[in-house]
Amino acid sequence: MQAKTKLIKFSLFAFVQIIIPLVVILIFQQLFLLKIELIVGHLALVFLANLTISLLGLIFFSGRLDRFQKITKYLIATLYGCVNVVLYYAYLFAFSGEYFNSKIFTLEIVLGYVKYLDEFISNFDVSPFLVYSILIFIPVLIFTGILLFASTIRQGILELKRLIQKHHFNNPPRLIRVSMICFLLLTGFVSGVLWIKRSKIPAFLYRIEEPVANVYFRNDPFDGRILSDKYEDVGIRNSYPKNLDFQKKNIVIIVIDALRSDHLGLYGYERETTPFLDSVYTAGDLRKIDLSFSVAAESFAGINSILRSRIWAHLGYDNFSLQQLLKDQGYDLNFIVSGDHSNFSGLKSFYGNNSELDYYLDGSMTKKHSDPNDDRILFEGLENIPDYQDTPAYFHFHMMSVHNLGVRLNQFKRYRPASKTIFETGDYVNRYDNGILQADSYIKEIFESLADKGYLQNSIVVITGDHGEYLGENGEFGHSRDLSTQQLLTPILIYDPEDVEYKNTRYASLIDIAPTIVDRLGLPIPEPWEGVSLYSEEDNRQLTYHQQDERYAIIHKNGDLRYKLIYDRKTKKQELYELNSDLYETTNIIDSLDVDYLNNLRWYMNEFNIDPERLYEY
Repeated sequence: MQAKTKLIKFSLFAFVQIIIPLVVILIFQQLFLLKIELIVGHLALVFLANLTISLLGLIFFSGRLDRFQKITKYLIATLYGCVNVVLYYAYLFAFSGEYFNSKIFTLEIVLGYVKYLDEFISNFDVSPFLVYSILIFIPVLIFTGILLFASTIRQGILELKRLIQKHHFNNPPRLIRVSMICFLLLTGFVSGVLWIKRSKIPAFLYRIEEPVANVYFRNDPFDGRILSDKYEDVGIRNSYPKNLDFQKKNIVIIVIDALRSDHLGLYGYERETTPFLDSVYTAGDLRKIDLSFSVAAESFAGINSILRSRIWAHLGYDNFSLQQLLKDQGYDLNFIVSGDHSNFSGLKSFYGNNSELDYYLDGSMTKKHSDPNDDRILFEGLENIPDYQDTPAYFHFHMMSVHNLGVRLNQFKRYRPASKTIFETGDYVNRYDNGILQADSYIKEIFESLADKGYLQNSIVVITGDHGEYLGENGEFGHSRDLSTQQLLTPILIYDPEDVEYKNTRYASLIDIAPTIVDRLGLPIPEPWEGVSLYSEEDNRQLTYHQQDERYAIIHKNGDLRYKLIYDRKTKKQELYELNSDLYETTNIIDSLDVDYLNNLRWYMNEFNIDPERLYEY
């Protein structure tokens, strides 16, 4: 009877080890409308992990090793505890990432920000006790609780071993050998799944957003997507002509994270959020693109589309970029960016290697500021830039003032209430507009600093965003969520004091920025670049492409109208809007549009490697 009780206790323990992950993953899948395969994939990993430890227990609690039971029982309990703590953090970062960013936070991103935890707690005005309890106290409690069951786990595994021997084996050494073989096979299988990054199983786990794989092992910004060689441009760079005769103007790109154009004064916003930019625009030195969109609702794709002139579906590791082109033409490259770009999707590696970058500073390297998202880091970097000495320079600035993580100074809190801890439309909009007011002031300081150093006098400056932001529309906040206008709408402003005409200022995508700069300098536009020059080309482009995870959109110009077709691969839902009359997409007209024209639009989804036949079945 006592033996049966021990086995029941262990069975209950094993049952809890599976049932809790099952409940959590069901909630996760339902809450964020993820693929049903997620449940199977996650439970398979959990089951394999627990089975491996149980088999290891059978080995350790058998024969000669059982003499060290005081050690082995705690070793097995420790392994169970580690698995549970690993799962806890996977769930924590998966749920928080999907909720705040519509994308699971990877361990790489989390570790990049952990060292600034106190600053984040201070900026968001949340209880330090609550944060440290979630991050430290609860995992310690889980781990300790498992250790307290060490004797129960050992006794349960021993009873399981006796049960197996009774029904299947008479020779204990044989059991040990079989257990060892099973253990090695399972360990090899799990190791292969987790470490062979290009195999099909990890790619599948990444794609279905399985928490353990995505938190601990996904560090590929392309999410396991297999890239085609035709999109890799090493040969294009080598063949691009060098030492050309052209206007060697200094080039400055200022990217303001999560900036929407409809909250800028010069785009008609009722609040005075951009007094400096308004004044430059009034003076006639600033051109604005009337309507412009990002290629995606996230930073990695948005930033790289600016520099590489590629839509998200065509981005690769070695695309020929604007900074590479300028470097080969004799430019100094200076990247001064707020935010931790070293750890966030490895953005720094996409800017260039250390031998190519003449100066680099991001939020992870600041010496003067405690928070990596403090835009005063930009001026820390500018202090180290020497005065202009006839060598043309490229400057890339990234600002976080508008982003919800950005540090905002009290002097710019014009609109109140503006608490970071409250997700309410009025409060969030006030905070957002205060961020734009601060960014505008910092842009003015950047202009003044560049002028003092002699760079602004012969320059072209582009001010833009990397994506948009939900400000409470439909109850949503933040970005990386979908392909709505609010998520993609971002300005393109071009500072060019010379008396020249930019022929296309009506509509653009972020992929047009690099071709526009190169064309304005008088250089040939690289053939693989997918954007168009806003400087010399008329407004005659028909299509732009946009993507966020498994959501895809095309915007098609048909006469004076612009139609936007959105397809969600997860839900199979299709939406169609006419943006000139319905910019914020309030009325889905997919059922009222001519079927032939609609099917023609669907055909363009080929660019995303989507079979249009799936859309025709709608």
